[in-house]
Amino acid sequence: MLRYYTAIIFLSIAAMVIVQIGINESHTLTQGRKNLFHKLFNAIIIAAFCEWFGNYLQGTGVSTRVLHITVKAVEFSVAPSIAFFISWIIERRNEKIIYLYLAVHALIECISGFWGGAIYHIDENSNYMHGEFYWIYITAYMISIAYCIYVVLKNVKRYQYNGAAGFLLIVAFMIGGIIIQLYDSSLRVDYVTLGIASIMLYVFTLEMINQTDELTELINRRGFENYIKQIEEKCMILFFDVDGFKQINDNYGHAFGDDVLRTLGRMVKKHYAKSGKCFRYGGDEFCVIMTNNLDKVDQINQELFDEINIRRKNNPILPMVSIGYSYYDPKNQSIQEAMAEADQVMYEYKRKHKNIRLSQ
Repeated sequence: MLRYYTAIIFLSIAAMVIVQIGINESHTLTQGRKNLFHKLFNAIIIAAFCEWFGNYLQGTGVSTRVLHITVKAVEFSVAPSIAFFISWIIERRNEKIIYLYLAVHALIECISGFWGGAIYHIDENSNYMHGEFYWIYITAYMISIAYCIYVVLKNVKRYQYNGAAGFLLIVAFMIGGIIIQLYDSSLRVDYVTLGIASIMLYVFTLEMINQTDELTELINRRGFENYIKQIEEKCMILFFDVDGFKQINDNYGHAFGDDVLRTLGRMVKKHYAKSGKCFRYGGDEFCVIMTNNLDKVDQINQELFDEINIRRKNNPILPMVSIGYSYYDPKNQSIQEAMAEADQVMYEYKRKHKNIRLSQ
């Protein structure tokens, strides 16, 4: 059994090392996310190796007791960090508080191992046993998982990603491995499960990043092209174009232009995300595909204009946008025809309202 367990652990570690090599070569991930993925996989590797080594040291006598305690202290200290690293890959925040939480937890684990045995105990023959307060470790673990679920689900909504169900299945897979381990500790499947789940998460994260425009946090052109191929229901297609955007870049620089696009992108998502999907179509163009509240399109458009006008009182440089929209019924026309119609309406609007310009 130990030989089989050893093979599984080291094959899992090898898989995580291989994934990390691929992460280093990725041109999709930022360096910050690469570093977090390395921390995630390395934390799993360390915890898995410590669990395996602790199992190897089981019953080896008094001479290995201190080493066995150290190994279990490291494992129990590192394990709760895994879910926090997962959450930081999606949204990096509360780092100081979380590191303090992990440090306090690690201190408690060390005290338990060397001076009390309340959470876990290694006897004189180097046999590992759960202590009376083993639930403290489980609670610390579950708090980190709950925080991870909260952060990821919040950001799935933020990025308009439809993968929430897939992520929850990954979490269920992780928790399932932990439950199996708690039910029968001889099976040793927890870190193998975490390794597989983290590789799934890597795929999940890449998919979310690949569909997201980094500047505006709207769905990008690739996501738009994939989305329109799957539309089978009636919807409203809206195109937005920033008025006088070339002059903004020429007069105030591209950094200011990026800030304008970021601001307008957030406003578009604020007003339309509850009714459909919001996209950065390209350059200074945005697109919304409304599948709900189709009868309120004029009202929502006016709400966007009102907010822009309010903001322009404090920042006159902020440009207006031109909007064109078209109703799409799959039974009567193609999606390309509806898009062309919306685009034409948008340019007609721009022509009629060309006096609303930043340069004036």
